[in-house]
Amino acid sequence: MNTGREHLNDDTEWFFFSGGPGSPRYGDDPTKHAVDHDTESFVREVLQNANDQGLDNGEPVEVTFRFLTLTGEERDRFLETLEWNNGLQDRLDAVAQTDRGRGYDRLLDRMGDPDAELRLLVVEDSNTTGLTGGWDQDSNYAALVRDELYSSKREDNAGGSYGLGKSVLWTFSGASTVIFNSQLPPGSDDGESPRLIARTKLPTHELPGDDTTYQGAGWFCRPQHTDDGVRPEALRGDEASRLAQRLQIDRPAVSGTSAMVVEYRDPTRDVRPEIDELADEFVEASVKYFWPAIYRGDLRVTVETPEETREADVDNVPSIRPFVESYEARFEEGTTLQNPGDVAGLDIPVDLPPRSDGTETPDGEVRLSSRLASPADDDTYLNRVALFRGAGMVVKYYDQNRVAFGDRNFYGVLACGEARADGPATESDQEVDRFLRFSEPPEHDEWESTENLREQYQRGFRTALDDMFGTLRDGLRHLISKNDSGRDALSDSVLNHFPIHGTGAPRTVSTSDLGRIFEIDSSSRFDGDRWVFSGHITSNVDDFESWTAEISMMGVGEDGTRYDDVPIESISTDSEGVETTTEDGTVRLIADETSKEVTFEGHSRTKSESNLLSGEVGETQLEVRAELETTEGDQA
Repeated sequence: MNTGREHLNDDTEWFFFSGGPGSPRYGDDPTKHAVDHDTESFVREVLQNANDQGLDNGEPVEVTFRFLTLTGEERDRFLETLEWNNGLQDRLDAVAQTDRGRGYDRLLDRMGDPDAELRLLVVEDSNTTGLTGGWDQDSNYAALVRDELYSSKREDNAGGSYGLGKSVLWTFSGASTVIFNSQLPPGSDDGESPRLIARTKLPTHELPGDDTTYQGAGWFCRPQHTDDGVRPEALRGDEASRLAQRLQIDRPAVSGTSAMVVEYRDPTRDVRPEIDELADEFVEASVKYFWPAIYRGDLRVTVETPEETREADVDNVPSIRPFVESYEARFEEGTTLQNPGDVAGLDIPVDLPPRSDGTETPDGEVRLSSRLASPADDDTYLNRVALFRGAGMVVKYYDQNRVAFGDRNFYGVLACGEARADGPATESDQEVDRFLRFSEPPEHDEWESTENLREQYQRGFRTALDDMFGTLRDGLRHLISKNDSGRDALSDSVLNHFPIHGTGAPRTVSTSDLGRIFEIDSSSRFDGDRWVFSGHITSNVDDFESWTAEISMMGVGEDGTRYDDVPIESISTDSEGVETTTEDGTVRLIADETSKEVTFEGHSRTKSESNLLSGEVGETQLEVRAELETTEGDQA
């Protein structure tokens, strides 16, 4: 069998598997299409992977991003050690000649310019597991150097379950090449440390004058013949240490892995940014997505340039500080959001379905807290809720601008699973953490219905998520309204909800459970190409200064899942004392003291019949949020 081996010093060489008849062809690296490719997403994915591999010893995971620039003889020595001219350059050139090789030609031009710099990024993590296991095992080592889009995460509460974390390293390498140097933890039975190997990911290719078709992945290694065929074998011990020094990827003798991205670049940029600019972006991205882990002391991140070292400190990123303050005070009771900087919180129930094997799951809850915004705050993430769980990574800054009103702007936190409370996690917290982990797509930027959830839990997982987010919105309205109940329950006078079903026939719904403050009646019908609705709101309070109501519509699936807004185009009322505004498909009514009862009617934007009747929108739900201000200045 032609293995594609080329002799190098110390028996270390670039090795590529050759394809036989019927073998698959690789046109590109799938990780390039799995996530966004900007600097922020790179930092997020890499830190998530390191954070998930922390040792259970009470010490923080430490990650250093180290930028190196090589020029002249130093650059030439590095390329010679990597056998650039004896196994890698020719393959890059072969790929560059094909329609799948866009970008490699520019790389080769740079490498051919003796005055061009070579930019390297080393991601060094410590107090992590290192590359344990072997090639033919389900292990950290195999997941990184053998598999594609595969995760070997050890715990149910790990941050990722798709194996993207380290895979994106290749996307940010202009040479599609990453070098790994790993120190195994004390007592490991996986052989001598350190352990060094490099991997490149190229499309399937052929070399000039060689009829062999080579697979895309290649390894800088010592190939070993086994009963199962040739296997790329990492270098070990002193030999690996000497090679690591020559490649400038040597590391302390502490458990963890160093990954070097060869010719680091941001694929979303046409212009190569300065290293100082990149360092600032790395620090800000680290804090933006990992401030919970950093704040708790579970993660420490530094960024090194040739001139200085910077630490990712939550106090040094103004846009994140309000969320940290909200998390710090999330369990303060009896606090009302009266003044800027006030924090209040409440528990949001989570009702999880049984696991797929029939195991019952305990009822759980997550902690919502909100901090009233101040004019002095950085408003980058104003009226957003930071969603995170035990892994300490912010999954999303959930936009809740529609909840804010007047000057009642806020910053919110939803601390879930093992991040909900300090101290040991309860059984229910652990289950919520597990559930939310499986609700994350490959990008880990959402909590939604996924195939993983379908495999891990019985029916009801979508409803559990929808109910959690619905109660979150209700809870936010409760927290930012001016009440002084101090209770961990939703105010019974904040919201009125009533559905309008989409059968095309008129339907009338009345609510009375919240009738102490308001009575609301409505009717609706589907009129060919749009929804037409009408109703009235009556205040049961005689003395008031004003009241407001917000009206919106959304699509509802057959299982009750709310999944899409249905924009309202127009609304009118019968009262001169009511002002109406429409923004982003949502209507706001502002009524003065003369408008005790208001009748309204309106319609949604016109949509094609196929969208509304084909099942994409099986029903709609009209949502009315009403708040009244009394003559004493109180709100109900």
